[in-house]
Amino acid sequence: MSKGCGCQSGAFRWFKPPYAKLFYAACCIHDDDYDRGGSESDRKAADVRLFRNCYRKIAQPCTSPTKTLWLVLMALCYYWGVRLLGHHHFNYHP
Repeated sequence: MSKGCGCQSGAFRWFKPPYAKLFYAACCIHDDDYDRGGSESDRKAADVRLFRNCYRKIAQPCTSPTKTLWLVLMALCYYWGVRLLGHHHFNYHP
């Protein structure tokens, strides 16, 4: 069951990442992808989809190029966070 952005268990369960409300839908889709699971290539596809869905949210008209750049950097942090730390939460199966 998806609860949005951030870990639901482990050492980081008490940490809510910045912009969790903005990226909530993207995180829920990502959680569903991780629950569905699959191979390592499925995991990478889920992580790329997370970044793309975050980026789509950012790509909507924004008031400031600086804010847009900052949000893209945050989306990249989300991507690299799940790439580096998410392997324990993915449902691996053939």
